[in-house]
Amino acid sequence: MKLFSGEDHAKILEQQIKDYLKIKPVSGSLAIVRIGENDGSKVYANSKKKFCDRVGISAEVFSIDESLSDSEIIHTVQEILNRSSIPGGIIQLPLPRESLSPVLGVIPLEKDIDLLSPESKRRFYVGEFDKLSPTVRAFDYFLTQAQIDLNGLSVGILGYGELVGRPIAHYASYLGADVEVIGYYEKQKTLNYQLVVISAGVSHLLDPADLADNCSVVDFGFSRLDGKTVGDLDMTKGLSHLGVICPSPGGMGPLVVRFLIMNFLGI
Repeated sequence: MKLFSGEDHAKILEQQIKDYLKIKPVSGSLAIVRIGENDGSKVYANSKKKFCDRVGISAEVFSIDESLSDSEIIHTVQEILNRSSIPGGIIQLPLPRESLSPVLGVIPLEKDIDLLSPESKRRFYVGEFDKLSPTVRAFDYFLTQAQIDLNGLSVGILGYGELVGRPIAHYASYLGADVEVIGYYEKQKTLNYQLVVISAGVSHLLDPADLADNCSVVDFGFSRLDGKTVGDLDMTKGLSHLGVICPSPGGMGPLVVRFLIMNFLGI
């Protein structure tokens, strides 16, 4: 069993960003648009702002009151992202209500560094991989660093959300994997896959004993348990029979933030 430290690799990527900025300083600001008062949204938006501050990138968090009508919110976001001083922007998820989902459609394609707009998603799902979301880039980076060739491998996807499960499943299939989405997970039943990607957001959902020998795991999940942030894979249980483990926290999260900024810079 080998542990993959996203934090260690994030330091390498961060240095690449700093080196790039020495040669090509960025003009304009990254717009981080936050709608509503979701606590998680605040934390994620502020962490991205702090990272930008640390590496020398101008970034601004725009907070929009969710009590405004959908049309007012969409108009405000459109006005922000269309500014010439904003070369790239993100809309921090989750949105406060489902009726606001059309707001993702106002992100200009050339400024969509998170690949959240319908057109960005359409291009990705028809096989245009010249631009990848930060999540998919982080997953691809893990495969490269862990020297895992997905061609012919069996991959189980536990959690099929729009940000992680669905795009990872699509990309893994493109790389030649035999992908299966696990619609219902029953504990104490062995998952016979060579790689499992999990993003359910349920504390310690996956017992390592339920994974086949030499199975590798990429854990995107995170939640709070007894006052601590934990992943979907229970790291307190026996892990010695597994392959490469990218745990949570400290695995994919730091990489995703770095690749978001690298998308912003175009590197």
